[in-house]
Amino acid sequence: MNSRLLVAFLCLAAVSSGCIIHDEPAYEGDVTFRWTLAGLRCDEDPDVRGVNIYIPGERLENDGRYPCRANGFDGIVLHRFQPGTYSFQLEAVSYGNEVLYEGSGTFRINGDQTVEIDLLPPGVPPSYAYLEWQFPGNASCNAAGVRYVDVRIDNSDWGRFDCEAGSNGNAIKSLYVDPGEHNVVMVALDSRLRAVYEHSGRLTTHYGAPTSYIGSMRSSAAGVTLGWEFQDGPSRFNCSQAGVTHVEIRIDGGPWERFSCSAGSAGATITNTNLGAGNHDLQLVAVDAQNNPWYYYTGSFSVPSGGSVNVTASLWVIGGASIKWELRAGGSALSCSQAGINDVAINFRDVFTGELVYGIVGDVHGCNDAPVVFEFLRPGRYQVEMFARANNGVEYRSVANSVTVDVVGHSFPGPNNALLVSLFPN
Repeated sequence: MNSRLLVAFLCLAAVSSGCIIHDEPAYEGDVTFRWTLAGLRCDEDPDVRGVNIYIPGERLENDGRYPCRANGFDGIVLHRFQPGTYSFQLEAVSYGNEVLYEGSGTFRINGDQTVEIDLLPPGVPPSYAYLEWQFPGNASCNAAGVRYVDVRIDNSDWGRFDCEAGSNGNAIKSLYVDPGEHNVVMVALDSRLRAVYEHSGRLTTHYGAPTSYIGSMRSSAAGVTLGWEFQDGPSRFNCSQAGVTHVEIRIDGGPWERFSCSAGSAGATITNTNLGAGNHDLQLVAVDAQNNPWYYYTGSFSVPSGGSVNVTASLWVIGGASIKWELRAGGSALSCSQAGINDVAINFRDVFTGELVYGIVGDVHGCNDAPVVFEFLRPGRYQVEMFARANNGVEYRSVANSVTVDVVGHSFPGPNNALLVSLFPN
């Protein structure tokens, strides 16, 4: 058997490993291709039938069509290459011969060589990264109070991921990008979608192999250091002077928290660091030993990312009012159902400034909820204004200037002393 036929015979005997055919038997080494499919193993994408290999100037066994997995690994060994530099193209194809993944490159034969390459879907930028995040002290997502992590590469759209998807050894796959340096930004959010940690950095991606990147999170939780005082007109009081034992605080409509009045008065402060950067709503209610509300504050504050802000809330003295109503038409009183009314809106207009306490909408209550007790009004004289719309579109309004209430500080009329407001159809 001549040497040329011997080479051809050896190729036929080695169908599982691949072979190239040269006119001369001289060779320098073998090349081993090891591939992944966008990070997946061959058995993780059942749509892949095999991998086609093209090496210009070389004639490959079976025209370069090989199984995705051969000889116990995802790849193939091609034998008997002469010395030199070779270019190649790989295509992972479906059972319908559709190209599902592809990649290309070069290798140089100077002894046996191995080419490791990650094939990517055609038409996408040819690189990506596996992204993880890490919190101070290697805290878990739960211990760090993080529910989600938002990620952005360069100027792409934000992607939101469950925190566990990129923590404790897990990693998320970035979008496909061109090889090179990229900006990466991560923002960790708590269950109320407040930013509590953040990371920004640079990652470098490479063609043919994914990059691993771990973002070390730093706290972005903003805080407020809060103190309070009490006012009645131009006068300012401390806790004992105001008769206050406790102050209840609510931020952004969350649960009320109770503190001893002395904790935030006369130079003492309390601190809350579990806030996201930005604007926040603040409410305080000061109560006496019998839990009667005597002072009130509502306002807002803004904190920078990772910083803190000092707020002194001046609680003003409050009083109350109690309101009930009746619906009248044609000289007769109507029930809510007879009038076809579900809700009523109550408002108080300051007779001196003309300002409405509850804006243009008013404080809405069910039509059958009378009487309604108000406990957080500033002392003063107010005109009571009410409005309701029936199901048939008829509007009911109180008569202008018909009911006036004097709100007195620390005075809270109960339901038995409710003022009656009559509403008539327009």
